[in-house]
Amino acid sequence: MRETELRVVRAAPVRERAKRDPRSMEDTELRRRQTGVALLAVLWLTVALSAMALATSYLVRTEVEAAGNRIEAAQGYFLARGAIEAAVDSMARSTFLPPAARGDPSTSLPSTPLRTGRAGAGRRPEFVPGQRWLRYDFPGGRCVVEVVPENAKLNVNFAPPEQLAALFRALGLSPAESAGLAQAIVDWRSPRLSGEDSDFDRSYAALPQPYRARHALLEQLEELLPVQGMSRELFWGRVEETPDGGWRRHPSLADLLTVAGTGAAVNPNYAPKEVLLALPGWAAEAADEVIAVRERTPFESPGELEAVAPSRGAADAGSYLTIAQGPFYTLTATCSQPDSAVRRSVRALVEIASNRPLYHQVLAWWDDWPFPNEPPQALLSGNQG
Repeated sequence: MRETELRVVRAAPVRERAKRDPRSMEDTELRRRQTGVALLAVLWLTVALSAMALATSYLVRTEVEAAGNRIEAAQGYFLARGAIEAAVDSMARSTFLPPAARGDPSTSLPSTPLRTGRAGAGRRPEFVPGQRWLRYDFPGGRCVVEVVPENAKLNVNFAPPEQLAALFRALGLSPAESAGLAQAIVDWRSPRLSGEDSDFDRSYAALPQPYRARHALLEQLEELLPVQGMSRELFWGRVEETPDGGWRRHPSLADLLTVAGTGAAVNPNYAPKEVLLALPGWAAEAADEVIAVRERTPFESPGELEAVAPSRGAADAGSYLTIAQGPFYTLTATCSQPDSAVRRSVRALVEIASNRPLYHQVLAWWDDWPFPNEPPQALLSGNQG
């Protein structure tokens, strides 16, 4: 007991001296401040490391999603290519095989390997003249192909200037602009009958980067781009706001004009409204009625068209209307995959003919077509029609 008390008594003066020693108090305060600074440094370092971890996680997640989108886009592209081939096969079969053999997927065209495109439960859809949409359910995704014969468009090499001007008016150009552009196109496609330059030739020669007019029939629709009065907005289509606050896209000229074929007659089963309005005597009401009827049942003769749009059918069919399909088609395949928002569209201009290898020839190809038309919802939700 005495030793304990002695230790307490002896230690007390030491503590009292420490309390009264200013250097000891400064050391204690310095250590306290150093501890606070170290704590703040650790906190800031933790925040910085957390921010770096979040940034790295975001970048990794973004790169993974981007890689996934690229993979899905590549898969969609090859699905679309397959859908084009399947559509060509369906159209060739419906054209060159007898009706009894068209629906049999085991029957191939003479000297033609059987393609693997199928629809539904292993059965390929049969293309019917007047049909616009074909659907293919592949194991990797669903593809919808829009079929449009080239004679559904105005042939830019043969259409008279009045029809071209009416088409441009339907696309929103003023009457003066439409007439001027139509005359410029006629001058561009017409051969020079003399050595004298036209007004358009002199206009092209006066440009900062002069060029000469083609003065020959067009081989590609893109050759219209240098024509006086043509704009890229008009050629590729534009979007405008409607009075009700919505948006409307004017189609590109690739959907309205063509250089394929030699005829000037238009197929009313496929012709866009702007093309119908360009035909002589057609009004918006008649064009809307024809479009509404053909979506239910395609016209099989000009007489049926006469019943829907009087004075637009049999009497004038020989001049500018035809129900024939023609050998040239524009096929636009749009493919999607399950649980993916990525869609890929491919367009091809093909000729279906018995004198071509494999009964078809691809005349033009677009890997990424940015303006696919929307198929009817009934086709997407229901069975192949």
